[in-house]
Amino acid sequence: MQKWWARIAASSAATPFGVIVMQSVVWVGMSAVWISWSLSDPDPLRLLLAVLSPLLAFYWVVALLVGIQRRRAARADRDRGALG
Repeated sequence: MQKWWARIAASSAATPFGVIVMQSVVWVGMSAVWISWSLSDPDPLRLLLAVLSPLLAFYWVVALLVGIQRRRAARADRDRGALG
């Protein structure tokens, strides 16, 4: 699990924070849509999307958490530099 965090952190380093936020919101929402649609009218495509979209949502939410940590660390470094 630690390797996943490191890989996601490395791959999201070049992605703008706004894109990460947008993708997180979109994939969490799409997961809810595809899961509810696959429960109401199951077919192979909807079931596949109901399985894949939560995986993408997980990836983007982890990338969001890493991005938030980076922004806080950068802000703390900037604040320390301004005070010192």
